[in-house]
Amino acid sequence: MDNARTGKLIAELRKEKGFTQQQLADQLNLSNKTISKWESGAGSPDISILTELADVLGVTADELLRGQRSSAGVEEKPSEQPTQAPSSPTKPPLTSAQKMERAFIALFAAVGAILGILAYNYGWLG
Repeated sequence: MDNARTGKLIAELRKEKGFTQQQLADQLNLSNKTISKWESGAGSPDISILTELADVLGVTADELLRGQRSSAGVEEKPSEQPTQAPSSPTKPPLTSAQKMERAFIALFAAVGAILGILAYNYGWLG
């Protein structure tokens, strides 16, 4: 996979769809910096997000990996869809409050685990 070619294609498709980097990032629950990295060729989409990205941009995952549209890509996509499982609806992006809440939960879980280990090791539980 050529990151530069893939990034160029992602930018081209995003602009054709009329999305900003932020709007595309929101649809995928990512940051706009991630989209920028892809488009500049400094990184590439993770395999776990590739099919969802391809669906949003209206191409196949293979086209994204190759960094170019196939000449029959528009014709192939509809024939592939019946064999694929129905796509799940995109999740709405997390709000700042939800992100902060998840961060606090993770922090408290980590602190609890550390205290539990210390209590066990030092015999604080009796």
